[in-house]
Amino acid sequence: MKDYYNVKDIISITGASQSWCYELIRILRTKFERKYPDSITPQGKIPIWFFEEVMKNKRVSEEDERRID
Repeated sequence: MKDYYNVKDIISITGASQSWCYELIRILRTKFERKYPDSITPQGKIPIWFFEEVMKNKRVSEEDERRID
C-alpha cells in the first residue's frame, strides 16, 4: 500500500499540469513540515492522508452518494 502521492498521482487526481502539481507538492510539504517539524518526507512526495485532509479530497461513501441521488 502506498503511503505517499508523487506528482503523477496528483496530476491524475487534479488534472492539472505537471509544473503546477510540483508547486502544489512544495506548498503542501511546507505546511506539513511546519505542522510536524520532527517528521521527514521524501522530496517530491506528500503523505496521502495529509493531501486528502488539506485538499478535502475524500471519496464519496455509498451513503453520501444515495443522499445526492
